[in-house]
Amino acid sequence: MKKKIDLRFLYLFIPLFYLEIVFHFIQFHAIDPFIVLRIFLFDLLLSTLICFLTTRFKSEKVYFITALITVIWFSAYSFVELIFKNFMGDFYSFGTVSDGATRIAQYALIFLSNAKPSYYLLLLAILLYVLLYRFVHFNKKGPFQLTLIICILSFLLLFPTINLGSGMTKISETYLTFSNKTVLIDKIGIDHFLFRDLSALFFTKPEEIIIDVDPEPDPEPQPTDYGKRVINDSNWKNIAASEENSNMKTIDNFLMSQPISQPNEHTGEFEGYNLVYVMIEAGDYLMIDKDLTPTLYKMYKNGYTFYNHYTPLYSCATGESEWVSYTSVFPYMNTCTPNYTCGVQFYEALPYLFKNKGYTTIALHNWRDEFYERKRILPAMGVDTYTDIDDIWKDPSIVHTNGWQSDAMLIEQAIKQIDEIDGPWFCDIISSVMHFPYKDSYYWGDYYLDEVSEVHPDWQIDYKRYMSKCMNFDNAMEIMLNYLEESGQADNTIICFYPDHRPYWMDYDEVMAMTSWLNPREGEYGIYRSPFVIYNKNMTPNVNYNYCSTLDHVPTIANLFDLNYDPRLYMGSDIYDGNNTVILANGNWLNEKGTYDATTETFTPYEGVTVDDEYVRKTMNSVQNTIKISYLILDEYYFSKRESICIAKY
Repeated sequence: MKKKIDLRFLYLFIPLFYLEIVFHFIQFHAIDPFIVLRIFLFDLLLSTLICFLTTRFKSEKVYFITALITVIWFSAYSFVELIFKNFMGDFYSFGTVSDGATRIAQYALIFLSNAKPSYYLLLLAILLYVLLYRFVHFNKKGPFQLTLIICILSFLLLFPTINLGSGMTKISETYLTFSNKTVLIDKIGIDHFLFRDLSALFFTKPEEIIIDVDPEPDPEPQPTDYGKRVINDSNWKNIAASEENSNMKTIDNFLMSQPISQPNEHTGEFEGYNLVYVMIEAGDYLMIDKDLTPTLYKMYKNGYTFYNHYTPLYSCATGESEWVSYTSVFPYMNTCTPNYTCGVQFYEALPYLFKNKGYTTIALHNWRDEFYERKRILPAMGVDTYTDIDDIWKDPSIVHTNGWQSDAMLIEQAIKQIDEIDGPWFCDIISSVMHFPYKDSYYWGDYYLDEVSEVHPDWQIDYKRYMSKCMNFDNAMEIMLNYLEESGQADNTIICFYPDHRPYWMDYDEVMAMTSWLNPREGEYGIYRSPFVIYNKNMTPNVNYNYCSTLDHVPTIANLFDLNYDPRLYMGSDIYDGNNTVILANGNWLNEKGTYDATTETFTPYEGVTVDDEYVRKTMNSVQNTIKISYLILDEYYFSKRESICIAKY
C-alpha cells in the first residue's frame, strides 16, 4: 500500500505563490524561469515548515489560523510595499520603515487611496486561501516525516539556485550585502525578501569590503589654462602608514589613488561671495511658471542651469537629499543615513568648507526635528547656528497656519540673522511649504487658488494647490533678492536652489508632459530630472548639459568659490568637468552615453551612441566602488577620524 502525503501545506503554498507571481508582473512586468524556481522553492519551504509545526497540535484550527494570518500578513505587506514604491520611488525595509512610517502615518488615508487598482489583486490571496480551505480537500493523512522531508529538500535546493540566470552581478553578493532592494526583490521574491530584510536588522556587515580598482596608473595631472591643482599628501600618507584598521587603510588608499581634478574656467568665479543654499521641498520644473512664479522664472532664465541634473529618491528622501548635498557621499540604501550618522562629524562637508574659509554658517528650517535630527546633524556638518520652527515660534508675532509653514516667513527670519553677520556668510535654507498633500485644503495650498485658476483654469485641484504653494516660495525668493539689493549685497551673493524630491501623489507622466516646454522628460529616469540653479544678478545665463546629481554639488560649489578642498574626498565631481555618472537609489545609473537597468543588468545606449562591453564594465565597476567606499566611510566614521586631511594642503 502506497504511503499518502499530507498535502495540507498546499492551502498555504498556493496563495503565497499566487502573491509572488502577481507581485512580479505588477512591478516588473515579467518573470524569468530561474526567478520562478527560487520563489517556488522558498514558498514551498515556508509552507511545509509552517504546516509541519502547526499540525502537531490536535486541533486543526491551529494550522488554519496560523496559515490565514500568514496569508493576510504577506498580502498586506506586498500591497503596502507596492504603494511605498510608487510613493517613495523605492521599496521600504525595516531599517528605514520607521522614518517612512512616521511620514506616512500622518497621511494614512491618502497613502492607501493612491493604491493602483492592480495592487488589490494581491489582497485576493486571502480570498483564495479561504476558498481553498472551504471547497478543496487536500489529503490530511500521511507520515508527518514526509512533510518535513519536503521542507528540508526545499531548503537544500534553494540556495544553490540563487545565482542561476543572474547575469553579471551575483545575487549571492547582493543577498549578503543587501545593497539593492529592487534587485533583491526581483531575484528572490517579495516573501523571501521580507525574511532577508528582517535578518538585516541583526546582520553584521563583512569586516572588509574589497574595492575592485582597475590596475591602470593615474596619469600625472597636467596644468590647464587655469592653473594646476597639486595637493601635498605627506601627512595623509603618514597617517595611512600607521593605520591598523584595514577598512580605514582601504579608504585611504582608494581616495589617494583618485585623480585630482584640475582648475577650469569656473574656478574661483565666486570667490568671497556669500551663498544662499536652498533645498526646495518637493521642487519640480512645474514650479517655474512665467506668470505665477516670475521670480523663479527670472532666476532660471538668467542663471546657471544644469539641464541634466537629477535628484535621486533615496531611502528617506528629504533627509538624504539634503545630507548628500552637504557631504557628497552616497547614502546607505537600507538605512536613513542622516539619522544613523547623527552627530558624527563630516569635516569635508560643504558648510565646513565655508566655515574654514572664514564664513559664518547658518541654517534655517520652518519645521521641527520630527523626521530628521537636524539639531545634531547640521552642527556636525559645520553649521554655526541652526534655527527651526520651534525657535521661530518663540516670537509671538509669527503667525501659525494649518499645514506647512510659509517659506516667505522663513526667508524673513534668515534675513534678520544675516543682518547681524559681519563678514562673508553661508545661509542654508530648508524649505517646507511645497510639501504634500495637495488634494486636501490647507492654508498655503488654498491661498493663491484664484490666481492659479485664472492662468490655468483646466488644471486639477492638486496641481493648483501645488502651484499655490510654489507662489509662496516664489515670494520668498523675491523677498531675498529685494533684501540683497537694498543691503548692497546683490553683487556678491549667489543663490543656489535644488529640490529634495519630486512632488508626491501626482501623476508624474502628466507633470512631465506639462513641463516639456522647459525641460522635456520622459520615462523612468525623467521623473528624477530636476532643476538646479545658481543665480546672481550680474551673471551671463548659461545652460550646462553635463549629467549630474546632488552628489556633485559640493565639488562644483567648492570649485566655484575656490574653497580649500580636496576633490578626491568626494564621491561626486565638479559638474563642469563632465563625464559624471548619475547613480540612482535602486542601483540604476545613467550618463552621457546611456542608461543602465540594475534589475535586468542591461545597458541601453542613447540613439546614435555606440559603446563596447568594456566601457559598461568599467562604469559599473566605478559605480560599485562609489557605493562600497561610501559604505566604508559611513561604517568607520572616516571623516571624523581624518579631520586633518579635510583641509587640503596645496
